[in-house]
Amino acid sequence: MKHVFRILVLLAGLIISTIVAGLLAAFVLSVLSTHPAPSVCPEKKSAYITTNGVHLSIIVPVNRLDTAFAEELHLTPGTRFVSFGWGDRGFYLTTPTWGDLTFKTAFRALFLKTPSAMHIDDYRYRDEDWHEVPLCPEQMERLLTYIRASFSTDSNDQIIKIPHAGYTSSDRFFEAEGHFTCFRTCNVWVNDALKVAQVPTSIWSPFDKGVLFQLEKREKRK
Repeated sequence: MKHVFRILVLLAGLIISTIVAGLLAAFVLSVLSTHPAPSVCPEKKSAYITTNGVHLSIIVPVNRLDTAFAEELHLTPGTRFVSFGWGDRGFYLTTPTWGDLTFKTAFRALFLKTPSAMHIDDYRYRDEDWHEVPLCPEQMERLLTYIRASFSTDSNDQIIKIPHAGYTSSDRFFEAEGHFTCFRTCNVWVNDALKVAQVPTSIWSPFDKGVLFQLEKREKRK
């Protein structure tokens, strides 16, 4: 019995140590910045980053989208901005509010390699809480290419809408590429998008706070 107890204590210690090490790595790598070469152009256009307090999304003006891609997104009339969020498929579809979150859903999302989905939401007006990210045309193109490549496509290269999935009349879900894990979260997806667009950001940030820290640091320099 003592032998079993010692094994359980060692396992508990290992789990706690792993969690602490992961949190420490997340903090350090969130604070450390990438250093891409500066992009210079006569006029920059803006994308935006927003958070619901946990989950980051990328917002792009509709007039920056390729016409064919915009049509695939089934945008509601009057939409001027569209947000893109990548995340755990099960979490997205079964948790419209935090009150709907269950232990099973949270455990699967954090500790298992689960399928992903893209969440699309339409906006008519810019929100003052959005964080502005000025981009040169080539940066915007890289960002949009990254976003489009995150969608799963059918044999005709069309993105795949998930039927009857959405929280309101102005949002919807699509099948996505990749798997959600505690190492590749929705916020890592956004952080990687900024890296692809050659925007200074966190080296790695599984939480929204790291990316927001980097954006706010840039905003203070203006």
